Amino acid sequence: MTDLTKVGPPLGLQTTSDEMSPEQRCSIGIVNIELLCDLDWRGRLLLGAELSRLKYNGDFTRDDVWRPDETARSWDEWLKRRDFRLEGGESAISEPTAKALIMWSVLYANFVAENESRAERGLLPLPLPTSLAQLRPYAVMMQRVNDWQLPELTRDGRGAEMQPPFSEHQPQVIAAWQEVYESIPPEKRSRKGVLRPPTETESKDYFRKKEGLKQLKAREEKEIQEAALNVGAKPADPAKQSAAAAPPRPKAKPKPAPKKSQAELEAERRAYQIQDDVRSYRLKMNNLQQSAESLEAFIKNTLAREGSESYLRELRRQEMGIYSVDNDVKKLRDAVVVCQSIYKLITEQYQPPAPIAKHEVDPATVVIDS
Repeated sequence: MTDLTKVGPPLGLQTTSDEMSPEQRCSIGIVNIELLCDLDWRGRLLLGAELSRLKYNGDFTRDDVWRPDETARSWDEWLKRRDFRLEGGESAISEPTAKALIMWSVLYANFVAENESRAERGLLPLPLPTSLAQLRPYAVMMQRVNDWQLPELTRDGRGAEMQPPFSEHQPQVIAAWQEVYESIPPEKRSRKGVLRPPTETESKDYFRKKEGLKQLKAREEKEIQEAALNVGAKPADPAKQSAAAAPPRPKAKPKPAPKKSQAELEAERRAYQIQDDVRSYRLKMNNLQQSAESLEAFIKNTLAREGSESYLRELRRQEMGIYSVDNDVKKLRDAVVVCQSIYKLITEQYQPPAPIAKHEVDPATVVIDS
Protein backbone atom coordinates (compact mmCIF):
# COMPACT_ATOMS: atom_id res chain seq x y z
CA MET A 1 0.00 0.00 0.00
CA THR A 2 1.28 3.43 -0.92
CA ASP A 3 2.71 5.47 1.94
CA LEU A 4 0.88 8.78 1.84
CA THR A 5 3.68 10.58 3.62
CA LYS A 6 5.90 10.00 0.56
CA VAL A 7 3.45 10.70 -2.27
CA GLY A 8 3.25 14.09 -3.99
CA PRO A 9 3.69 17.24 -1.88
CA PRO A 10 4.86 16.53 1.68
CA LEU A 11 1.63 16.52 3.66
CA GLY A 12 3.32 15.87 6.97
CA LEU A 13 1.02 12.94 7.72
CA GLN A 14 2.15 10.30 10.19
CA THR A 15 1.52 6.62 9.64
CA THR A 16 0.29 4.03 12.13
CA SER A 17 0.81 0.30 12.49
CA ASP A 18 -0.73 -2.62 14.37
CA GLU A 19 2.39 -2.78 16.54
CA MET A 20 1.49 0.56 18.11
CA SER A 21 -0.71 0.86 21.16
CA PRO A 22 -4.27 2.17 20.69
CA GLU A 23 -3.26 5.31 22.57
CA GLN A 24 -0.38 5.94 20.14
CA ARG A 25 -2.56 5.36 17.08
CA CYS A 26 -5.24 7.67 18.48
CA SER A 27 -2.72 10.44 19.16
CA ILE A 28 -1.30 10.20 15.63
CA GLY A 29 -4.79 10.16 14.14
CA ILE A 30 -5.74 13.35 15.98
CA VAL A 31 -2.62 15.14 14.71
CA ASN A 32 -3.37 14.01 11.14
CA ILE A 33 -7.02 15.12 11.37
CA GLU A 34 -6.07 18.57 12.64
CA LEU A 35 -3.63 18.94 9.74
CA LEU A 36 -6.10 17.72 7.11
CA CYS A 37 -8.83 20.09 8.31
CA ASP A 38 -6.76 22.95 6.92
CA LEU A 39 -6.24 21.49 3.43
CA ASP A 40 -8.24 21.60 0.18
CA TRP A 41 -10.83 19.11 -1.04
CA ARG A 42 -8.21 16.37 -1.56
CA GLY A 43 -7.27 16.81 2.06
CA ARG A 44 -10.94 16.30 2.92
CA LEU A 45 -10.77 12.91 1.23
CA LEU A 46 -7.80 11.94 3.34
CA LEU A 47 -9.62 13.33 6.35
CA GLY A 48 -12.51 10.94 5.73
CA ALA A 49 -10.13 8.01 5.60
CA GLU A 50 -8.48 9.06 8.88
CA LEU A 51 -11.84 9.46 10.61
CA SER A 52 -12.88 6.04 9.33
CA ARG A 53 -9.76 4.41 10.76
CA LEU A 54 -10.16 6.00 14.18
CA LYS A 55 -13.84 5.15 14.39
CA TYR A 56 -13.93 1.56 13.21
CA ASN A 57 -10.86 0.28 15.04
CA GLY A 58 -12.06 1.91 18.27
CA ASP A 59 -8.91 3.97 18.85
CA PHE A 60 -10.99 7.04 19.65
CA THR A 61 -12.03 5.38 22.94
CA ARG A 62 -8.42 5.61 24.13
CA ASP A 63 -8.06 9.36 23.76
CA ASP A 64 -7.05 11.37 26.83
CA VAL A 65 -10.19 13.52 26.51
CA TRP A 66 -11.98 10.75 28.45
CA ARG A 67 -11.76 10.49 32.20
CA PRO A 68 -10.52 7.08 33.40
CA ASP A 69 -13.87 6.35 35.05
CA GLU A 70 -15.93 7.17 31.92
CA THR A 71 -17.37 4.06 30.31
CA ALA A 72 -19.82 5.63 27.83
CA ARG A 73 -17.43 6.73 25.12
CA SER A 74 -19.47 7.37 21.99
CA TRP A 75 -18.15 8.52 18.64
CA ASP A 76 -20.54 11.48 18.63
CA GLU A 77 -19.37 12.67 22.05
CA TRP A 78 -15.71 12.24 21.10
CA LEU A 79 -16.18 14.51 18.07
CA LYS A 80 -17.83 17.13 20.26
CA ARG A 81 -14.98 17.09 22.75
CA ARG A 82 -12.27 17.18 20.11
CA ASP A 83 -13.93 20.15 18.34
CA PHE A 84 -12.25 19.59 14.97
CA ARG A 85 -12.96 22.45 12.59
CA LEU A 86 -12.58 22.55 8.82
CA GLU A 87 -10.81 25.58 7.42
CA GLY A 88 -13.35 28.38 7.09
CA GLY A 89 -15.96 26.41 9.03
CA GLU A 90 -17.88 28.14 11.81
CA SER A 91 -18.80 24.97 13.70
CA ALA A 92 -17.07 21.79 14.76
CA ILE A 93 -17.23 18.60 12.70
CA SER A 94 -20.46 16.92 13.79
CA GLU A 95 -21.34 13.24 13.54
CA PRO A 96 -23.32 13.76 10.27
CA THR A 97 -20.42 15.71 8.76
CA ALA A 98 -17.94 13.03 9.80
CA LYS A 99 -20.20 10.39 8.27
CA ALA A 100 -20.36 12.36 5.03
CA LEU A 101 -16.58 12.75 4.90
CA ILE A 102 -16.13 9.01 5.42
CA MET A 103 -18.70 8.31 2.72
CA TRP A 104 -16.90 10.65 0.34
CA SER A 105 -13.54 8.98 0.86
CA VAL A 106 -15.06 5.52 0.28
CA LEU A 107 -16.83 6.62 -2.90
CA TYR A 108 -13.85 8.48 -4.31
CA ALA A 109 -11.78 5.31 -4.13
CA ASN A 110 -14.59 3.55 -6.04
CA PHE A 111 -14.63 6.22 -8.74
CA VAL A 112 -10.88 5.94 -9.22
CA ALA A 113 -11.11 2.16 -9.52
CA GLU A 114 -14.06 2.38 -11.93
CA ASN A 115 -12.25 4.76 -14.26
CA GLU A 116 -9.17 2.55 -14.28
CA SER A 117 -11.40 -0.34 -15.31
CA ARG A 118 -13.12 1.76 -17.98
CA ALA A 119 -9.76 2.81 -19.41
CA GLU A 120 -8.74 -0.85 -19.73
CA ARG A 121 -11.97 -1.50 -21.66
CA GLY A 122 -11.39 1.47 -23.94
CA LEU A 123 -14.26 3.50 -22.47
CA LEU A 124 -14.31 7.18 -21.61
CA PRO A 125 -13.96 7.96 -17.88
CA LEU A 126 -16.76 9.12 -15.64
CA PRO A 127 -16.33 12.62 -14.18
CA LEU A 128 -15.07 12.50 -10.62
CA PRO A 129 -17.02 14.24 -7.86
CA THR A 130 -15.45 17.50 -6.71
CA SER A 131 -17.56 18.28 -3.65
CA LEU A 132 -19.55 16.57 -0.96
CA ALA A 133 -22.76 18.28 -2.10
CA GLN A 134 -22.67 16.42 -5.42
CA LEU A 135 -22.80 13.09 -3.56
CA ARG A 136 -25.55 13.88 -1.03
CA PRO A 137 -28.34 12.37 -3.19
CA TYR A 138 -26.43 9.08 -3.24
CA ALA A 139 -26.03 8.68 0.54
CA VAL A 140 -29.09 6.42 0.86
CA MET A 141 -27.56 4.00 -1.66
CA MET A 142 -24.43 3.39 0.39
CA GLN A 143 -24.12 -0.28 1.30
CA ARG A 144 -22.72 -1.44 4.63
CA VAL A 145 -21.15 -4.76 5.55
CA ASN A 146 -23.50 -7.26 7.18
CA ASP A 147 -21.04 -9.40 9.14
CA TRP A 148 -19.22 -6.68 11.07
CA GLN A 149 -18.58 -6.74 14.81
CA LEU A 150 -17.81 -3.86 17.13
CA PRO A 151 -14.08 -3.17 17.45
CA GLU A 152 -12.38 -5.10 20.22
CA LEU A 153 -11.42 -1.88 22.02
CA THR A 154 -15.10 -1.09 22.62
CA ARG A 155 -16.23 -4.52 23.83
CA ASP A 156 -15.27 -3.83 27.41
CA GLY A 157 -18.19 -1.42 27.69
CA ARG A 158 -16.29 1.61 26.50
CA GLY A 159 -18.00 2.81 23.36
CA ALA A 160 -21.53 2.74 22.04
CA GLU A 161 -23.44 0.91 19.36
CA MET A 162 -22.33 1.91 15.86
CA GLN A 163 -23.60 1.18 12.39
CA PRO A 164 -21.33 -1.16 10.40
CA PRO A 165 -18.75 0.50 8.16
CA PHE A 166 -19.44 1.18 4.52
CA SER A 167 -18.62 -1.64 2.13
CA GLU A 168 -15.38 -1.36 0.22
CA HIS A 169 -17.24 -1.57 -3.10
CA GLN A 170 -20.26 0.57 -3.95
CA PRO A 171 -21.48 -0.60 -7.38
CA GLN A 172 -24.99 0.77 -6.86
CA VAL A 173 -23.71 4.32 -6.40
CA ILE A 174 -21.33 4.07 -9.35
CA ALA A 175 -24.12 2.78 -11.61
CA ALA A 176 -26.50 5.54 -10.47
CA TRP A 177 -23.81 8.20 -11.00
CA GLN A 178 -23.30 6.94 -14.56
CA GLU A 179 -27.07 6.98 -15.20
CA VAL A 180 -27.41 10.57 -14.07
CA TYR A 181 -24.35 11.69 -16.03
CA GLU A 182 -25.67 10.08 -19.23
CA SER A 183 -29.05 11.77 -18.72
CA ILE A 184 -27.34 15.17 -19.10
CA PRO A 185 -27.45 16.59 -22.66
CA PRO A 186 -24.12 15.82 -24.40
CA GLU A 187 -23.32 19.50 -24.97
CA LYS A 188 -23.55 20.13 -21.21
CA ARG A 189 -21.38 17.25 -20.02
CA SER A 190 -18.11 19.16 -20.05
CA ARG A 191 -16.89 22.58 -19.03
CA LYS A 192 -13.77 24.15 -20.52
CA GLY A 193 -12.80 20.82 -22.05
CA VAL A 194 -13.06 18.86 -18.79
CA LEU A 195 -15.83 16.37 -17.95
CA ARG A 196 -18.34 17.95 -15.54
CA PRO A 197 -19.81 15.91 -12.66
CA PRO A 198 -23.61 15.99 -12.14
CA THR A 199 -24.78 18.69 -9.75
CA GLU A 200 -26.81 17.91 -6.65
CA THR A 201 -29.94 19.31 -8.35
CA GLU A 202 -29.45 17.24 -11.51
CA SER A 203 -29.11 14.04 -9.47
CA LYS A 204 -32.16 14.79 -7.30
CA ASP A 205 -34.31 15.60 -10.34
CA TYR A 206 -33.29 12.38 -12.07
CA PHE A 207 -33.97 10.22 -9.00
CA ARG A 208 -37.33 11.89 -8.40
CA LYS A 209 -38.48 11.07 -11.94
CA LYS A 210 -37.07 7.57 -11.74
CA GLU A 211 -38.84 6.94 -8.43
CA GLY A 212 -42.16 7.85 -10.02
CA LEU A 213 -41.60 5.22 -12.71
CA LYS A 214 -40.53 2.62 -10.14
CA GLN A 215 -43.73 3.14 -8.17
CA LEU A 216 -45.82 2.66 -11.29
CA LYS A 217 -43.92 -0.48 -12.23
CA ALA A 218 -44.38 -1.84 -8.71
CA ARG A 219 -48.14 -1.36 -8.97
CA GLU A 220 -48.27 -2.95 -12.42
CA GLU A 221 -46.27 -6.00 -11.38
CA LYS A 222 -47.65 -6.06 -7.81
CA GLU A 223 -44.27 -6.90 -6.41
CA ILE A 224 -42.23 -5.49 -3.58
CA GLN A 225 -38.66 -4.86 -4.55
CA GLU A 226 -36.13 -5.74 -1.91
CA ALA A 227 -32.65 -4.29 -1.73
CA ALA A 228 -29.99 -6.92 -2.29
CA LEU A 229 -27.89 -7.70 0.76
CA ASN A 230 -24.21 -7.12 0.40
CA VAL A 231 -23.31 -10.59 1.68
CA GLY A 232 -19.69 -11.26 2.41
CA ALA A 233 -18.48 -7.76 1.56
CA LYS A 234 -15.30 -6.47 3.16
CA PRO A 235 -15.25 -3.23 5.15
CA ALA A 236 -13.76 -0.29 3.32
CA ASP A 237 -10.02 -0.10 3.91
CA PRO A 238 -9.02 3.40 5.12
CA ALA A 239 -5.56 2.85 3.64
CA LYS A 240 -7.04 2.22 0.19
CA GLN A 241 -9.30 5.25 0.56
CA SER A 242 -6.27 7.37 1.44
CA ALA A 243 -4.26 6.01 -1.49
CA ALA A 244 -7.05 6.84 -3.94
CA ALA A 245 -7.29 10.35 -2.54
CA ALA A 246 -3.54 10.94 -2.46
CA PRO A 247 -2.23 13.91 -4.48
CA PRO A 248 -1.42 12.96 -8.08
CA ARG A 249 2.12 12.75 -9.35
CA PRO A 250 3.62 16.11 -10.30
CA LYS A 251 3.37 15.43 -14.05
CA ALA A 252 -0.24 14.28 -13.92
CA LYS A 253 -2.59 16.89 -15.35
CA PRO A 254 -6.32 16.73 -16.01
CA LYS A 255 -6.89 15.35 -19.48
CA PRO A 256 -9.31 17.30 -21.66
CA ALA A 257 -12.37 15.49 -22.91
CA PRO A 258 -11.46 13.58 -26.11
CA LYS A 259 -12.47 15.37 -29.29
CA LYS A 260 -15.17 13.63 -31.31
CA SER A 261 -16.06 13.73 -34.98
CA GLN A 262 -19.23 15.43 -36.16
CA ALA A 263 -20.75 12.02 -36.88
CA GLU A 264 -19.96 10.84 -33.35
CA LEU A 265 -21.46 14.00 -31.86
CA GLU A 266 -24.62 13.59 -33.93
CA ALA A 267 -24.90 9.93 -32.91
CA GLU A 268 -24.47 10.90 -29.25
CA ARG A 269 -27.12 13.63 -29.53
CA ARG A 270 -29.46 11.19 -31.28
CA ALA A 271 -28.96 8.58 -28.54
CA TYR A 272 -29.61 11.20 -25.87
CA GLN A 273 -32.74 12.44 -27.68
CA ILE A 274 -34.15 8.91 -27.83
CA GLN A 275 -33.44 8.24 -24.15
CA ASP A 276 -34.88 11.62 -23.13
CA ASP A 277 -38.04 11.05 -25.20
CA VAL A 278 -38.51 7.58 -23.71
CA ARG A 279 -38.28 9.03 -20.19
CA SER A 280 -40.65 11.90 -21.01
CA TYR A 281 -43.13 9.58 -22.76
CA ARG A 282 -43.25 7.21 -19.80
CA LEU A 283 -43.53 10.01 -17.24
CA LYS A 284 -46.46 11.58 -19.07
CA MET A 285 -48.24 8.22 -19.32
CA ASN A 286 -47.48 7.70 -15.66
CA ASN A 287 -49.02 11.07 -14.75
CA LEU A 288 -52.10 10.36 -16.91
CA GLN A 289 -52.68 6.97 -15.31
CA GLN A 290 -52.12 8.26 -11.77
CA SER A 291 -54.52 11.19 -12.31
CA ALA A 292 -57.23 8.90 -13.72
CA GLU A 293 -56.81 6.37 -10.89
CA SER A 294 -56.90 9.15 -8.29
CA LEU A 295 -60.13 10.59 -9.76
CA GLU A 296 -61.76 7.16 -9.93
CA ALA A 297 -60.82 6.41 -6.30
CA PHE A 298 -62.21 9.78 -5.17
CA ILE A 299 -65.57 9.22 -6.90
CA LYS A 300 -65.88 5.64 -5.64
CA ASN A 301 -65.08 6.63 -2.06
CA THR A 302 -67.46 9.60 -2.20
CA LEU A 303 -70.34 7.50 -3.54
CA ALA A 304 -69.66 4.76 -0.99
CA ARG A 305 -69.67 7.31 1.81
CA GLU A 306 -72.84 9.15 0.69
CA GLY A 307 -74.70 6.14 -0.71
CA SER A 308 -76.21 7.89 -3.74
CA GLU A 309 -75.20 9.64 -6.96
CA SER A 310 -77.48 12.52 -5.96
CA TYR A 311 -74.57 13.80 -3.89
CA LEU A 312 -72.65 14.44 -7.11
CA ARG A 313 -75.54 16.58 -8.37
CA GLU A 314 -75.31 18.54 -5.12
CA LEU A 315 -71.61 19.12 -5.74
CA ARG A 316 -72.37 20.46 -9.22
CA ARG A 317 -74.78 23.05 -7.80
CA GLN A 318 -72.13 24.57 -5.54
CA GLU A 319 -70.84 27.97 -6.74
CA MET A 320 -67.11 27.93 -5.92
CA GLY A 321 -65.52 29.94 -8.71
CA ILE A 322 -62.56 28.16 -10.28
CA TYR A 323 -63.29 25.08 -8.12
CA SER A 324 -66.86 24.64 -9.43
CA VAL A 325 -67.59 21.23 -10.98
CA ASP A 326 -70.85 22.04 -12.79
CA ASN A 327 -69.23 21.03 -16.10
CA ASP A 328 -67.62 17.78 -14.89
CA VAL A 329 -69.40 15.59 -17.46
CA LYS A 330 -68.19 17.77 -20.34
CA LYS A 331 -64.62 17.81 -19.02
CA LEU A 332 -64.60 14.04 -18.72
CA ARG A 333 -66.03 13.67 -22.24
CA ASP A 334 -63.35 16.03 -23.59
CA ALA A 335 -60.67 14.02 -21.79
CA VAL A 336 -61.99 10.80 -23.35
CA VAL A 337 -61.85 12.42 -26.80
CA VAL A 338 -58.20 13.44 -26.20
CA CYS A 339 -57.31 9.92 -25.00
CA GLN A 340 -58.98 8.43 -28.09
CA SER A 341 -56.93 10.80 -30.27
CA ILE A 342 -53.73 9.74 -28.50
CA TYR A 343 -54.63 6.07 -28.92
CA LYS A 344 -55.19 6.64 -32.64
CA LEU A 345 -51.85 8.43 -33.00
CA ILE A 346 -49.85 5.59 -31.43
CA THR A 347 -51.70 2.66 -33.05
CA GLU A 348 -52.35 3.81 -36.62
CA GLN A 349 -49.99 4.73 -39.43
CA TYR A 350 -48.99 8.36 -39.13
CA GLN A 351 -50.23 10.66 -41.85
CA PRO A 352 -48.41 14.01 -41.93
CA PRO A 353 -50.76 16.99 -42.26
CA ALA A 354 -51.06 18.44 -45.74
CA PRO A 355 -48.92 21.53 -46.27
CA ILE A 356 -50.74 24.82 -46.23
CA ALA A 357 -51.21 26.04 -49.81
CA LYS A 358 -49.71 29.42 -50.58
CA HIS A 359 -52.08 32.01 -52.07
CA GLU A 360 -50.93 32.81 -55.59
CA VAL A 361 -50.87 36.54 -56.37
CA ASP A 362 -50.56 38.01 -59.86
CA PRO A 363 -48.62 41.29 -59.44
CA ALA A 364 -49.99 42.52 -62.76
CA THR A 365 -53.62 42.41 -61.69
CA VAL A 366 -53.50 42.91 -57.95
CA VAL A 367 -55.15 46.08 -56.63
CA ILE A 368 -54.00 47.57 -53.35
CA ASP A 369 -56.51 49.81 -51.56
CA SER A 370 -54.99 53.02 -50.32
